[in-house]
Amino acid sequence: MKRLMTWIPCLIAAALVPAGASRAVEQARVDWISGNAVPIATVEAGHGFADLEPLKAMIGDARVVGLGEGTHGTREHFQLKHRLVEYLATELGFTLFAIEASMPESQDLDPYVRGGEGDPVALIRGMYFWTWRTEEVLALVEWMRGHNAAGGDLGFTGFDMQTPDVAAGRVVAFLEDVDPAYAAVARESYAHAIGKKRRGFGVGTMTFPIHEARGKRIRYSGWIRTEDVSNGCAGLWWRIDGEERGVNLGFDNMTDRGPRGTTDWTEYVIEMDVPPEAVNINFGVLLSASGTAWFDDLQVTLDGDPFDATSYDFGYEKGGIRHFVSNDENYSGELDDSVVHSGQRSLRLASVAKAATDMVDRGDAVRGAEAVLAHMIAEAPARRAVRPAQDVDWAVQIARVVSQSLALQAEGVAGSHRDRCMADNVLWLLERDPGARIVLWAHNGHIGRLDGRMGTYLDEALGGDYVPVGFTAGGGRYTAIGENSLGAHDLLPPPADSVEAAFAGTGAPLLMLDLRRAAEDDPGSGWLHGDPFMLSIGASSSFFQYHRQPVREAYDLLLWVADTTPAVQLPMR
Repeated sequence: MKRLMTWIPCLIAAALVPAGASRAVEQARVDWISGNAVPIATVEAGHGFADLEPLKAMIGDARVVGLGEGTHGTREHFQLKHRLVEYLATELGFTLFAIEASMPESQDLDPYVRGGEGDPVALIRGMYFWTWRTEEVLALVEWMRGHNAAGGDLGFTGFDMQTPDVAAGRVVAFLEDVDPAYAAVARESYAHAIGKKRRGFGVGTMTFPIHEARGKRIRYSGWIRTEDVSNGCAGLWWRIDGEERGVNLGFDNMTDRGPRGTTDWTEYVIEMDVPPEAVNINFGVLLSASGTAWFDDLQVTLDGDPFDATSYDFGYEKGGIRHFVSNDENYSGELDDSVVHSGQRSLRLASVAKAATDMVDRGDAVRGAEAVLAHMIAEAPARRAVRPAQDVDWAVQIARVVSQSLALQAEGVAGSHRDRCMADNVLWLLERDPGARIVLWAHNGHIGRLDGRMGTYLDEALGGDYVPVGFTAGGGRYTAIGENSLGAHDLLPPPADSVEAAFAGTGAPLLMLDLRRAAEDDPGSGWLHGDPFMLSIGASSSFFQYHRQPVREAYDLLLWVADTTPAVQLPMR
């Protein structure tokens, strides 16, 4: 079974270095990397491929290569990925580029890179995510256009499914052309995705270190106060994921006992056993109703022993929300220093929907989308007889994206659903074009063979036809969302027992390492078969930048950049 990346705050990591990690052991690691890694001349595309030639043997005949990134805002990682795309397309015949962004919006870039008209900056903005609205992604798009103009054949698409609106609109447009009567049915079913606000919830989401909880009984508690809560409730929530898609080994969101109306501070508790086979735990706070709820003084115990939650800021006292708060347009989430259970602050979630009549139930939205998808699949054979098969198949797939997205929203938290769907979408791209070779662009956490992540599902389906490439860095800065805005942030020094510390010891600025050379019984490389620390930062800045993960199991290749700068945002229009 693939393992999940776990974390320990880097501020205390030094204290956790194994006693046996002596200077001699550390030097053996450095020496092994120096003797096995391939130096890279530059991160910039357009400088030839002499230094990248070893990639040909490393990639082999794989049909899918996943290119990761240690953060969602590292310029040199983006530039190096651009250079690898250049090599894979030019030298190894890769024919499709797919990015971690919603499928139809990403597909809109395909005509442009193939020589069509359009504003590439506007098209990149159309993929929604600020992470890709960068000079580095624009440079890749323009290179792809030039590559195709010179006789190349490299398409652009996406494989994510976080937003349903554009996809739903295009399904309806397709149906209006081929089946106007059913288009009206689909439009009504998709009212949950188009033109109406979906009844969602304000949610704070955190991930619990699975290795701490397996086989134990958890008690998760917190104090909640409410005001005018109706058509739902406030509550705590805890979910335990199994390895199989969609299987929850434990779930409680207090629907049957969460506070409603106006209530004073009251402690609420969730208790459950964590099975040994659990692969992921998400938990947090939520408001699935109109009104306002305050949360404070959260606590977790494991078999009766308090869990050290310093890094989570369960009391909301450190001046910033240290876990993600839902950006559902119907809810706001912020710290409040006027209503507290103890200390100086609490977390306030509030409904901001203007009209309850504009809200629709998410369960109804999912059922409506699934009905449309079933119809599209059933009618596809007949429609292929009168319409181009590729148009029919694409319409079915976009209907699938709507269903995937609304199911994700209904869950409220991503869990493994999003990664499973992204893997399914990549596999659909392969089925659509059996001769395609695809290069993927996403975060390390998605492309790696980690529990519940896209890379694991792709590996299960493709085996040796999938090569995940991780990226990491030694120091510098990166772009991310801070407590109030998007900006540049510092990478913290890597802990001693980390991939980055070993790479830094080589003194090399850029390296490419085939992790498949690592042998479990080798003193210089066996540690890579364990769970060393490795850099992992998403879209938000973090004080906890290094996480233990099964590096050799997760990635086949690892790219090292000693010093980094923030990805450069395109100007707003």
